[in-house]
Amino acid sequence: MSKQSMKSGVALCLGGVTAGLLASTPGYAQQAQDEVDAREGVIVVTAQRREERLQDVPLSITAQSGDQLAQAGVDDIRDLGNVVPGLTFTTQGAFAAPTIRGVQSTVALAGADSPVAIYVDGVYQPNQLANVFELADIERLEVLKGPQGTLFGRNATAGAIVIHTRKPTFDVAGSIEVSEGIFFGGGARTSTDTTIKGYVSGPVVPDLLAASVSGYYEYIDGYLTNLRTGGQTGMVRKYNVGLKLLFTPTDNLEFLASGSIGKRTDFAAMATQPLRGNSASQFYPDSVVPDEPWHVATELERGSNPTRVETKAISLTGKLDLDGIGTITSITAYQDIEARITVDIDAAYSPQCSAAFACILYDEDYPEETFQQELSFASEKFGAVSFVAGAFYYRDSHYMGNGIQPLLTPTGRVDPSRTYAVEFNSTIKTRAWAAFGEVSVDVSDSLHLIGGLRYSRERRYGLGDAVPRFPTTGAVVSDAWTPRVSVRYDITPDMNIYATFSRGFKSAVLDTTGQSNNFANPEKLTSYEVGFKAAQPGFSVSLAAFYYDYTDLQVQFFDGTNTILANAADATIYGLDGDLTIGLGEAFEFRLLGSWLPEAKYDVFENGVAFALPNSAAGMSQVVVDASGQRLLKAARLTGSASVRYEDYVGSGTLDGNVTLSYSSAYSFDLLDRVRTGPYAILNAQLGYRPGDGGLRVSVFGKNITNKAYFTSALLGNQADAPVYSPPRQVGVRLQYEF
Repeated sequence: MSKQSMKSGVALCLGGVTAGLLASTPGYAQQAQDEVDAREGVIVVTAQRREERLQDVPLSITAQSGDQLAQAGVDDIRDLGNVVPGLTFTTQGAFAAPTIRGVQSTVALAGADSPVAIYVDGVYQPNQLANVFELADIERLEVLKGPQGTLFGRNATAGAIVIHTRKPTFDVAGSIEVSEGIFFGGGARTSTDTTIKGYVSGPVVPDLLAASVSGYYEYIDGYLTNLRTGGQTGMVRKYNVGLKLLFTPTDNLEFLASGSIGKRTDFAAMATQPLRGNSASQFYPDSVVPDEPWHVATELERGSNPTRVETKAISLTGKLDLDGIGTITSITAYQDIEARITVDIDAAYSPQCSAAFACILYDEDYPEETFQQELSFASEKFGAVSFVAGAFYYRDSHYMGNGIQPLLTPTGRVDPSRTYAVEFNSTIKTRAWAAFGEVSVDVSDSLHLIGGLRYSRERRYGLGDAVPRFPTTGAVVSDAWTPRVSVRYDITPDMNIYATFSRGFKSAVLDTTGQSNNFANPEKLTSYEVGFKAAQPGFSVSLAAFYYDYTDLQVQFFDGTNTILANAADATIYGLDGDLTIGLGEAFEFRLLGSWLPEAKYDVFENGVAFALPNSAAGMSQVVVDASGQRLLKAARLTGSASVRYEDYVGSGTLDGNVTLSYSSAYSFDLLDRVRTGPYAILNAQLGYRPGDGGLRVSVFGKNITNKAYFTSALLGNQADAPVYSPPRQVGVRLQYEF
């Protein structure tokens, strides 16, 4: 089917749905709607900046509580693909690179945000190295699919991951959880995984001031084998501590102050190895080249590529409820992130190759400071009309220090003097502001319309040591109007159909490493979506069909020392995704979710870059590829999962369990389709028991039980094809206590 015919078909579908709705019979009374809201199992989300039932939002959304995520074995943000149709959470090296419906970024530079916007408690999280984190202290998670350009704005082309953590309570409450897991199987080393996390909340001044403290700590010995020594490597150590204060001076006014610090030292996130031994190191007599999953060898510390991230964050959220009028919300936030990675680009060990400058060690500082302020107003309903309006300001300073062939200590750590053969540094300065509004109109009891618009404007420039200010032609300005129009028709209070037109954009990206006038233009996505939703106790279903017109895709290629930026002119994506939940009696629940992308291709992409075989002692040759007509990178044709959840009284306590089988078809990381992960299925399970009515729960769990080795990342250059494999099989026991 041609692109034009697809567009016409979707337009006709939208037009037909709208015409049919306008000609429809009268809807149902508000009293019936209130009865539905009172039923058990109603899921409330805030995707439209107000609390609404999930089924009433004319968008494709997946919502999960913290308990549901834990039971499905989702402990880390990278596990979200197991429970969210259409989401694949890969990484670009150690940089977070989530994909929603085939839309993702291959760009990992200072100031180059992901098109999947991540928000934690209303605060935008820009740093891609810091966006690989554990899901602790979670109250609710929402994944919004499709461009969220109206309410969430900049860099939400693919969608948004919105995380809500627990607020302090005026009742004493808390929990502590200790788990001990073991990684093992195949070529992996046996490794322990110790995790401790806790939360406590209570009043400081009754009915006036409440506080909560949360903490998380994890230590992994390392499931990797260092082929240089034969020993164990891949250590991961991370912690996070958070403090929140809730101040409620009046019944309609509250302030929530939050602060957190965290640190992650990770030798597994970028544990690359040459695929099929394809590394420039192989041509040197002193080389050690890994050749199977979970085996590594480099000149670096512990024989693997280290990632180090430290975060500090504070925020203040104020809410004022004006009775009968609406709610004013202010969010002020500051983040200070220190990040550093060191990478052996050839993914193998060979001092001779490094001495010849054919194999490159790359050391990169990646600190970032951000300030953001948002002020919004969500009205009550005035008759048939309600609205949301607001303004947003964002300031960012993102440094990128690049050192090639650093001086190493005898243990393989970068020398504290940071002496490099080649060094170039730069800072990207970003200033962004936006104004937005959205109006909802109940045309009748059954027919509902939404219209929204956002104007965003962004200035970005760089300061470097090779080039004092770049681009030398002046700051790059990106601006866009991003509208949204939705129509929803309630067939019954439990069932509706909807159609949504929306646009999103991602701002321009500068050539940080090259410090030149080169930059990638803003990318834009126009979305057409129609869907069906139904929900009642024991049953819910959602199904969406979508068509994307995607222009000026930003792409990045790395030649071992420099980054090459480009725009793919145009791409087309269309497909289906859905989510079905069925209660089977009182004790069992079955959930099936999936995403199908029959089309996700570059329509025009004549200037793609790849590295062609054969490899040599000097590396592979760089070639220009006409990728027009090829499938988008990391765009799996079919993904999905099936899970069964059980919970019932057994003996004097409660027994619960969950089994989840996730599947992904194959996808490629490079334009020559050489670095490609095959189709894979992952099995996770857990079984828990809670004696009596107390707060104690004991459980056993397993992740990747079949020990499937598949790619979660790839670092590609002219020296090696260097993927990173998933963690191996893990089983363990968990002890939880809530009070």
